[in-house]
This record gives sequence, C-alpha cells and structure tokens, in this order.
Amino acid sequence: MKRKFLLLIFVLALGACSSATTDESSYFDQTQDAANLVGEANVQLRQIKQLFQKNAGWLEELKTAMNNKDEKKVKEIANELVYQINDGTKLGEEAIDKIERASRLNVNDDFKNYLNLKAQSLRKYTEAFEERRQLAILLRDRYDPKNAEQRDFVLEEFKRKEESFKRIIKEAQDVSERANELAKESLSKAK
Repeated sequence: MKRKFLLLIFVLALGACSSATTDESSYFDQTQDAANLVGEANVQLRQIKQLFQKNAGWLEELKTAMNNKDEKKVKEIANELVYQINDGTKLGEEAIDKIERASRLNVNDDFKNYLNLKAQSLRKYTEAFEERRQLAILLRDRYDPKNAEQRDFVLEEFKRKEESFKRIIKEAQDVSERANELAKESLSKAK
C-alpha cells in the first residue's frame, strides 16, 4: 500500500512538474497515460501476489512429502505448482509489457527511469520463478524415492535451484529498492 501511495504521489508530482514547463514537449505529456498503464500492471501484480499467498505453504508441504518419501504427493504438489507458476508468469509478463509501454511514452525522465527499473525488477522476479518452475517440473517428472541415484540428483537440484531463486529474488528486491529511492528523490526535487 505504501509503495502504491508513493507511486501515485510520484506520478502526480511529475505531472505537476511537466505541466509547469512551457516547452513544446509539455503539450504532449503522457504522464497520465503512463500512470494508467502502471495502474493496470498493478492489478496484475496483485493477482500474482494472491497466487503466491495461496501457495505460500507449498515448500513445507513438498519437504514433508519428500521426507516421507511420498512420491505421489510430491508429484501432485509439483504438478500444481507448474500450473500456478505458469499463470503467475503470464500475468507478470503482461505487467512488464505495460510498464515498458509506459516507459516509452513522453514522460518525465525520472519517471521513465523509475519505470525502467521497475520493469527490470519484475524481469528478475520472473527469472527467479522460472527457477522454481524448473524445479517443480523436475520433481514432477523425475522424483523417485526408491532410486537412490535419482533421488540424490533431484535433492541436489532442489538445493541448487532454491539457492538460485533466493539470489535472484534478492537482486530483484535491490533493483526495486533503487526504483523506490529514485521516486523519493524525485519527489523531494519537485517540492
């Protein structure tokens, strides 16, 4: 909520700054159009958040099923996750597209930079969830608790992909934080 409020203030301040200028570009200012696209992207991002919250306990369920060597349960959870991540990725790609379209409009440079950083952050999040999707596919297709070699391979990949996921998520958060800092700096300049 705080980020949405910050974005709204940022967009309004940029619009005020743009309307205060007298150069020719101000007549073609598309800040409101960009803000509308960002608003549409935020709807999709909220849907992704709901999907994520709905599946928040999957990792623990999966670990429990793996510890119990419950092949059927592991594959069932993994299969459902593949579909959930596919749905989230599709929504994420649509949100990225809208933010990138907004960044190509005639808007203040600070807003454009903010949008570019947000799109970069979302691409990182998409990359991270691709790691999770690949892990879910691996578990769905190759988990076999009776085959020690196969089981060890899958468990090692599980650890590797989870570490990769966490590293990429951290990178995405760092980029997002840079975007938020840019928004704060721009707001203080506008005052």
